[in-house]
Amino acid sequence: MSSSNETLLATIEAEREIYRTFLRFFRLVDTRQFERLGEECFTPDAVIEYHLPAPHRFNGRAEFTAYMLDGPRRRQQMVAHVLGQIAIEWEAGRPSVSAYATVWHWYQANASQGDLRPADWTTIGLVEDDFEQFEGRWLIARRTVSPITGLVAAGSPPLPTAARPAAE
Repeated sequence: MSSSNETLLATIEAEREIYRTFLRFFRLVDTRQFERLGEECFTPDAVIEYHLPAPHRFNGRAEFTAYMLDGPRRRQQMVAHVLGQIAIEWEAGRPSVSAYATVWHWYQANASQGDLRPADWTTIGLVEDDFEQFEGRWLIARRTVSPITGLVAAGSPPLPTAARPAAE
């Protein structure tokens, strides 16, 4: 096999693994397997920034995983991600992924309305990831999530407990 064919094959193999890692993150969040996020998706020193719904910055996968495993937050809501327009680009030998993510949110405080109720709110963000190899695997070294729109579906987070009307 020629050198150019070997390079092309290596790029295709890398992109397949990058794509799998990228999608695995969303599947793990949607299925609430937060304990697996760090090791399976991020480098140990990954920088993770969310500007949606409010700014958050995490330095390292351990800090991000601890945040996601926080008991009240983990029980507070369910989400489903729908991804679109995924692109993998290479610059100076480093791969980056960008994609739109539509995120549907269901708050536990509204669970009495049933499992098949509409989402409480929905938004669209732009996910931008830089990947690097760590211990032979392609993992996310930097993630930035920025809003593309405001809320795109009617609804809102539940009221704080103190502001809710008393149950009858």
